Amino acid sequence: MISLASATAADSNSVLVDRRREAISSEPETAVATAVERVARPVVSFDQAREIAEQYGTPTLVISRSVLAETYRSMKAALPNVEMFYAAKANSDVAILRTLCLEGSSVDVCSYREMQSAMLAGFKPEQMIHTHPCKTVQNLLDCYNEGLRWFTYDCVGELEKIAAHTPDVNLILRLAASSSSSLINLSAKFGCDPLDAPKLAAEALSRGMSVRCLSFHVGSQCLDPSDFSRMLKKARTAWDGCVAAGAQLEVLDIGGGFPAPYRASVMTIHEYCSALAAALEEHFGDLPIRIIAEPGRGMVAECMTLITKVLGRSVRGGLPWYFIDDGVYGSFSGKLFDHADFELVTENAEYRTRSRCVVAGPTCDSHDVVSIDQELPELEVGELLLVPTMGAYSNASASGFNGLDIARIIEVE
Repeated sequence: MISLASATAADSNSVLVDRRREAISSEPETAVATAVERVARPVVSFDQAREIAEQYGTPTLVISRSVLAETYRSMKAALPNVEMFYAAKANSDVAILRTLCLEGSSVDVCSYREMQSAMLAGFKPEQMIHTHPCKTVQNLLDCYNEGLRWFTYDCVGELEKIAAHTPDVNLILRLAASSSSSLINLSAKFGCDPLDAPKLAAEALSRGMSVRCLSFHVGSQCLDPSDFSRMLKKARTAWDGCVAAGAQLEVLDIGGGFPAPYRASVMTIHEYCSALAAALEEHFGDLPIRIIAEPGRGMVAECMTLITKVLGRSVRGGLPWYFIDDGVYGSFSGKLFDHADFELVTENAEYRTRSRCVVAGPTCDSHDVVSIDQELPELEVGELLLVPTMGAYSNASASGFNGLDIARIIEVE
């Protein structure tokens, strides 16, 4: 069971203001790279991790509210004309949702449970959009009855479902998008061909419904913002076609896809969003419309760090093997489902001889392997590891396989 607890005042106060500049990583050149790139950084030091592990045990995920708020403010500063609707599916923990609500964000939900979590955190239904293109009728009705009024469709079948049960909603028509740099194609399953958008808008209008928004998603972990520019060009053609068909469009939803640093660095928020802002101006700058985005991973990934402990060690095939108390069925689930490759940070690595090793999770499944190619120092049983960039698609898709508890979550300033 996940338990949410607040850290002690001592824990909260000990989180350093400049923690993102602290050279916790074993690579000395990484500190220089932070000036021009986003790199993975733990939100706690090893001294703080020991205090937390002693109080709460391991594995524990630590949410830094200040890191999350800093990321939100950086995105807003770089995209001042874009409204942020945080994609709750990335991590619907109430501490994350509450922090973003207090910062002024809105929220994107895909289910009634996500909507409930958002309301518990302080969001109102009018601050929400529902972006699942294929909803159960119960999902649709539950969210509608709570007051949500913006729902997504991408085909006639979904349109008929919405028309039969909630015909007075504001419709979001989702376009399929292509991206050359995204790790996960989110249009393989959903989104209409942009050339078909005017016809689908006309289908809604013929039923007396209101199409108010076009949306797309270039794919998760989009490393190159020029992919947005290419899609925005297609979206503008679809927009003009829908307007010609009679749709009263007023909102463009550019989705998410903003990247986060894992073992590889990514562009800074300012650099990435500046390129996106220029593309928005080029393709939609002449229209007096609302523009919204659905950042998920790029918003929350860096605010959470895993504290995990070495349970055992052995040598297999000439390689050191280390077993830790979290794995791919738990917080490392993003390795399976989200193509994430997490950096394992050890204490004082720069002063210890490192070698290639295998790091495996705690279950009896041989598939439960976290890393096969990272070079780490010789680890002792009981030693702590820190794993940064754990805020997105980690605990959100974790399970209790093998009867093992998934990581508890605590929050710090």
